[in-house]
Amino acid sequence: MATTKELALLSADCCILAYTQYQQNGIFPLPDGFGLVQGFQAKAIDTITWFGFILESDQYVIVAFRGTQSDPDWIADSLINQREYPYTANSGFVHNGFLSIYESCRDSIMESLVHLPADKTLLVTGHSLGGALAVLHALDARVNTKFKDYIMFNFGAPKVGDIAFRNYYNLQVANSTRLVNLFDIVPLLPPRKILLEQIEAQWEYFHVNRVITFAANQGSIIKNHEIFTYRSEVEKWR
Repeated sequence: MATTKELALLSADCCILAYTQYQQNGIFPLPDGFGLVQGFQAKAIDTITWFGFILESDQYVIVAFRGTQSDPDWIADSLINQREYPYTANSGFVHNGFLSIYESCRDSIMESLVHLPADKTLLVTGHSLGGALAVLHALDARVNTKFKDYIMFNFGAPKVGDIAFRNYYNLQVANSTRLVNLFDIVPLLPPRKILLEQIEAQWEYFHVNRVITFAANQGSIIKNHEIFTYRSEVEKWR
């Protein structure tokens, strides 16, 4: 079984490859020992682009999501009203923008997982927006597939849902880790409480468990958030 550091590095590398996939119109190199099950696209607002992939090795199935890269992605990030999480019963409310992106690729991902060996470990990962999508998918896969061994490992992810969602997720997805740079502002978003008096609406946001923090000030908001900053930190682990 791989160590936590090895799994974190593999997860970070897959996040980097998800960005490469987007930048190269679906083309990216595969990690050693892995085959491509499928790349998948998703829709942010009205724009469909590459958003991640599914890989398989002798031991693992990996589902990886990329972070924000385009103007439609940013608009989706800003849709902070909440909707009920639709894939498990009574599991709270989540960020509308994140859910809308996940809904657009969910069927394609789940149809592939059904045909893969459920005795392998399912590793779900993502950076930034992709980390939020990883949380949405990890709970979905935990409840609605036959995989018994599962890991969620994300980097610099924003909050995803309300306290009911957090509690249900924590109950179902025990093997879950968020890596957070304390100089990265994205994990602080959305704010814990959002009140729009004009429409008498209020939403609250909470992080899911478990978190590993570090402090790496790279001198800019962008660099503090980059996946390469997170990967460099994992490299230091013993």
